[in-house]
Amino acid sequence: MKLIAWNCRGLGNGSAIRGLLGIQRKEDPDMMFLSETKLDTRRIEWWKWKLGMTGLVVKDCEGKGGGLAMFWKSSLKISPGMKSRYHIDTEITEDDRFVWRFTGVYGEPKMEARETTWRRLRNIKHHSDKPWICVGDFNEVLTQGEKEGGVTRPQIYMDRFKQALEDCQLHDLGFVGDPYTWRNNNHDAQQYIRERLDRAVATPEWCRRFLEYRVVHGNPRHSDHRPVIVHLDHESFRQRTRKHREGGSFKFEASWMTEEACGAVIENDWKRETLARGGTVVQALQGVAGDLQHWSRTSLGDMERRIAKIKKEVEICRQPALTQDTVTRERILRYKLERLEG
Repeated sequence: MKLIAWNCRGLGNGSAIRGLLGIQRKEDPDMMFLSETKLDTRRIEWWKWKLGMTGLVVKDCEGKGGGLAMFWKSSLKISPGMKSRYHIDTEITEDDRFVWRFTGVYGEPKMEARETTWRRLRNIKHHSDKPWICVGDFNEVLTQGEKEGGVTRPQIYMDRFKQALEDCQLHDLGFVGDPYTWRNNNHDAQQYIRERLDRAVATPEWCRRFLEYRVVHGNPRHSDHRPVIVHLDHESFRQRTRKHREGGSFKFEASWMTEEACGAVIENDWKRETLARGGTVVQALQGVAGDLQHWSRTSLGDMERRIAKIKKEVEICRQPALTQDTVTRERILRYKLERLEG
């Protein structure tokens, strides 16, 4: 089983749509919590069909900001719980009737008002003692070592966050990948800031149930936040690796629809199979599928390889200490990536 929590920074533009579809296609999560959707229930409803995750709880955006959504696959036994502008709570019942909780968290952006989020966490803990995991953008760091650049974080705010986690018996689960989950992507190294604002925390009871858990900081795509990906067991990671290695049957990629040539390929192949060759509907579909795969390999394959190469270069560029050279290099690579993906 796999959980994802991601501050997607809005879902109202093309890059955001491609980013969310991309992470769903690559990771295939069982549950996904999104913060800062900037959408209301009506506009986010269609996403559950696009993502193939028909379970949905939404906290509407307020004006042009905020907005939360929790998606899950229909095969899961989920009982939605409380929700607020800072969280969505759920209970999951396993096949052996073991019940645990997954709370998606979005911390108050204003530092001076962040105590509101910590009170909310304590309130959730008070209402249930079931094994519990919280994942999301807490908008706070625990130590000065989780922040680089900008002004020094006041110790009192970090202490309040730490105390809230201790009161709720929530322990940081660690991570694999980039230690910083948020960046302001400033062009000037003197103004560049990177922090670990997003994390997964859980109670000891939850950790004892899922001994093989693994937390990964994923690709941020269009957002300035990295998604936090929680594998509850090693098998979910092995299955994803095996699926990508073995390939499989034909699958229509939603990203193809952003290419103008896609419609022409489908129309031409359909006419050829049904009119010129007099084929059946099944034969026409098989012909279109084959030609779409060939078109993707020949026309898009080189583009996809270039995008993958630049993404790898961006990740390498983000690893060293901040200097003007590395910041400038990252900005150039991000610009190239935006042009290729746009």
